[in-house]
Amino acid sequence: MAMPETADHKIVADNLLLKVSQATSGYVGHDYLRELTKFITFTLGVRYALISECTNEQKTRVRTISYVDRGEPLENIEYDLEGTPCEIVMTGVDYFCAENLEQKFPKEEHLESYVSVPIYSPSTGEIMGHIAALDAKPMQQNQNQTAILKIFAARAGSEIERLRNEEKILELLRTDNIQLQKKLKESEERYRDLFEEAPFAYVHEGLDSKFIRANRAALRALGVKPEEVDSIYGKTLVAENPENQKRLKEAFDSISRGTDTGGVILELKRKDNGQPLWIEWWSNPDPSGEFTRTMFIDITEKVLMEQEQARLKAQNKYLQDEIKLNHNFEEIISKSKNFHKILQQIEQVASTDATVLITGESGTGKELIARAVHNISNRNRRPLIKVNCATLPANLIESELFGHERGAFTGAMEKKIGRFELADGGTIFLDEIGELPVELQAKLLRVLQEGEFERLGNPRTMKVDVRVIAATNRNLQQAIQNKEFREDLFYRLNVFPIVTPSLRERKEDVPLLIKHFIRKYESKMGKKINDVDPQVINALMEYDWPGNIRELENLIERALILTSGNIIEFGDWIPMSKMSNDRKLVKEEMKRLEDVEREHILNILEQTNWKVSGERGATKILGLNPTTLEARMKKMGIVRER
Repeated sequence: MAMPETADHKIVADNLLLKVSQATSGYVGHDYLRELTKFITFTLGVRYALISECTNEQKTRVRTISYVDRGEPLENIEYDLEGTPCEIVMTGVDYFCAENLEQKFPKEEHLESYVSVPIYSPSTGEIMGHIAALDAKPMQQNQNQTAILKIFAARAGSEIERLRNEEKILELLRTDNIQLQKKLKESEERYRDLFEEAPFAYVHEGLDSKFIRANRAALRALGVKPEEVDSIYGKTLVAENPENQKRLKEAFDSISRGTDTGGVILELKRKDNGQPLWIEWWSNPDPSGEFTRTMFIDITEKVLMEQEQARLKAQNKYLQDEIKLNHNFEEIISKSKNFHKILQQIEQVASTDATVLITGESGTGKELIARAVHNISNRNRRPLIKVNCATLPANLIESELFGHERGAFTGAMEKKIGRFELADGGTIFLDEIGELPVELQAKLLRVLQEGEFERLGNPRTMKVDVRVIAATNRNLQQAIQNKEFREDLFYRLNVFPIVTPSLRERKEDVPLLIKHFIRKYESKMGKKINDVDPQVINALMEYDWPGNIRELENLIERALILTSGNIIEFGDWIPMSKMSNDRKLVKEEMKRLEDVEREHILNILEQTNWKVSGERGATKILGLNPTTLEARMKKMGIVRER
């Protein structure tokens, strides 16, 4: 049973029919058979193609008339059919073998696949040979084009019989030249043109576009009745739009000069119902200058599909632009004008390889911004490699960044690939860059400047192509003054600075973020929140959020845990605003960032009775790892008073 025709199979079939028809349309006889086999290999994507004819009445032996390898002619061969797939075909059966041909037919050495149809005599109906395509590799199902090969087999049968007739005619020409000339003309007339039954639309039209004759395919496509042909002018079917008319005029100007024209896309209107019809048109003026031969194919479905794709693409771009502005690259939620500027900066720098330095308070989403830069960059097919410089022990940071060889130091039992090597061709995100030990800053500077480094325990210099994005909540200018950060490294990192605004600078985003975090956590907790008490929104809008978005996220998670119904209500979980008056606000704004952070950590530790880790610990509220919090406490001199 025949397999249903897939879209891919139809595309290959149409391509085979069109290209081979075009390539062989101007040839007859041996030239036609040679060009047919050549273009079968090119269009069907196989190595060999052949056309054979029987050499005995028993049809047990054939010889090739045309035999090509990748389009290049080979010497013709004669062989017995027994034990070959050709034997099956010569019984009148179409045959397709996608793979394992040699296993089925051991004579077919080094051949894997095969497709073939018989060639019949147009005058007697007997099998006279076959067309075959072969390959040393398996064929795909869409290469099983026996239906199309049959069309060319019919023409090949005509040409083979015509060649035989020519040979007979040449033999008889010596005795009766006039009669043989008549037969030759009849033979040429009979086999020259499959005009009426051709699968393509053919029209003979005058230089003024008046139809002279049209085949059935043309009449069907154009919606023209046979009796209307003599009164039709092709130009009257062409849609009235400037671009269309311009292409039509250029084509007929070319025809009037006796020059072929091809591949012209025109929009027509069917004669019977006025429906749009898009065609691709070729025309070949007759040497007499009295008419032109026109062929066209219906590409309406393709054009309509392309128009729909263009519409969807434009719609998608609009929606993506909306998403970028309103939801900011996936997880970034904002409608703030301040943050809109950040998004514009991300788009400006993403397409370059410039180093980006993201600064801002803790919890403002610096990692999300780094990921957004990477995701719309040319490096997005490679991973974003993250390194938190604050959480790695000082003695392991170099190994983590640059890797080490086995035995490079005590405990180095296996070779380790460093983060820079992993990020080759992609992006590395150095979070908390301000915590990087000074002694390693010089090595990082070298990677940024030269793109090279050495693994620990290996003197060989390695080259990498890595885009660096760094982030910190520290004041690096102050760190430079304190000799805690290299000035040259700062300027190398600070090629394109992005300063993330604090949540108190974009409070219009608080309601959006509340909704986002409710949706994020409600499904995890098996709850459904339908509303938030307006008093809650007002209170959270008044709060100054020293812990920024991370603090808000943790607070909403806590609220969902405490909420038993489907409405989040005002309660003790609401933080009290620390900004009670303008004087205190001015005082707080004058504090250094480190002082604000220290005070916030102290407040949280007091709330948790100095419990650092665990479900009710300070790290849960602050959204930090225990090792990170302990490092911050040590650095800031935070010690519990006894």
